[in-house]
Amino acid sequence: MRLAHGNVSIGNPFVPSYNGPDPRQQGAKMKLTNRYKEHLLKIAHHYQGNAVGFRTDTIRLPDGKTAQREYLTHPGAVGVLAFPKQDRVILIKQYRYPVGDFTYEIPAGKLSKGEDPLACVKRELEEEAGVRAGKIRKLLAFWPTAAFSDELIHVYVATELVQTQVNPDDDEYLEIVEMPTARLERMIQKGKIRDSKTVIAYLAWKTFLSGRRRASR
Repeated sequence: MRLAHGNVSIGNPFVPSYNGPDPRQQGAKMKLTNRYKEHLLKIAHHYQGNAVGFRTDTIRLPDGKTAQREYLTHPGAVGVLAFPKQDRVILIKQYRYPVGDFTYEIPAGKLSKGEDPLACVKRELEEEAGVRAGKIRKLLAFWPTAAFSDELIHVYVATELVQTQVNPDDDEYLEIVEMPTARLERMIQKGKIRDSKTVIAYLAWKTFLSGRRRASR
């Protein structure tokens, strides 16, 4: 790693370039292998905010040309589909400044540096929903916007909830909403719930649940 005119340069200058015909013209016949990975040459710009960062990287393409990649850096997050009763879930209603509207979301939060996702789930359940869970299991993990962010969201399912005390952050104003899963599904279908982690968590849970039911027959 070396500093050059304020930029951080990283990468192997001996990465071979691809000199064959343009493989993108092969359409469906094109097979992507490791030779088509992009290689970091230098970090052209990096800004770190309180919640997320922003980076501009200069990269080498498979054909040897260079390009710029702009994206958000994020420590990762968790979301939890919490069931106080069978077929009832807890959602958090809050105002989201970037979209200028109120949203309904599963309890969720950003990982602290080095924090285990399961520990984060337990913390966020109590802070946002005021509950502790007797059982927590991992549902899935996904990249919500892989085109311009490295954020990875870990999604869990929590049951056997016990009421504790809500403890939101100083700048959070939250309303706890408990609703039947049938209403949650209708709100997703009607576009009243657009938060990606909430939509993905519910649909994944419903899909996996129906799969287990079919397997048990």
